[in-house]
Amino acid sequence: MQEQLLVNPAGIREHKFKTSKNVIGALVSEPEAIHAGTIIFIPGWSGSREDFVAAMPILSSLGWHCISIDQHGQPSSYGSNKEEDFTLENFAQDVIDIANSLSEPVHLVGHSFGGLVAQYGASKSPQSFASITLMCSGTGPLPKENWGGLPALVEAVEKGRSLAFIWFVKTFVLTILRKQSFSKPVRKWRKQRWLNTNPLSLKVMSELLMNVENVTPKLKQTLENYKIPILVLRGENDDAWPRSEQQAMAEMLEANFVEIIGAAHSPARELPDKTAIELDTFLKSI
Repeated sequence: MQEQLLVNPAGIREHKFKTSKNVIGALVSEPEAIHAGTIIFIPGWSGSREDFVAAMPILSSLGWHCISIDQHGQPSSYGSNKEEDFTLENFAQDVIDIANSLSEPVHLVGHSFGGLVAQYGASKSPQSFASITLMCSGTGPLPKENWGGLPALVEAVEKGRSLAFIWFVKTFVLTILRKQSFSKPVRKWRKQRWLNTNPLSLKVMSELLMNVENVTPKLKQTLENYKIPILVLRGENDDAWPRSEQQAMAEMLEANFVEIIGAAHSPARELPDKTAIELDTFLKSI
């Protein structure tokens, strides 16, 4: 399993997109020769644009223009201090605006919470997207048994606790449970990313992961009038949404279903080569 890369690979540059509401930070890699199309990656809860940097150069070598964004509130898109600005609709509108600013319909890859955003965005503006990949995501809220520390995080932010304090508690619990799987340099990097995230974004995303209305039926209804190829992609050992739910989601959307053997909840970080190959295979089959 590959750890999070601490330095972006050669060929990846920073970029800013101005949407109707926000300024969104992104990392971009360009194809080396032929242009196969454009992919936008959406990270999940507490994630960032760096979650895809290991797979992006591989995909660009295969012809893909890759854009990995920070959602509103994530480090390079820190954004507003008003909680009402953080909604599923606004997260999705940022992605729609970025897609519409480009010269062609884009292939959208949403990871975890980003998959909910992708489904909502495709339901709202299907003409903006050439395909949708839902990576380790689900139809709606996480099962209650998988909420973990989400309720405590929401309460802590509401009480004005600092992200440094919340990180301390979070890592203390993980240490007791022996679930610390990263090296010391990566833990340091992840801590800094956490501290650079807007707490309002973490709070709202946490609430949505627990209580969001199912988004897949809305996407299914949209697909009846506007066909978009869909891929449901999961790691073999993904522990967020149940495999059975992801399979049912694929069936509802008449989507391809692919499982990456050996990966868990973050295939693009854990097994970037296999993830890139599966994405390239799907996208070039459309």
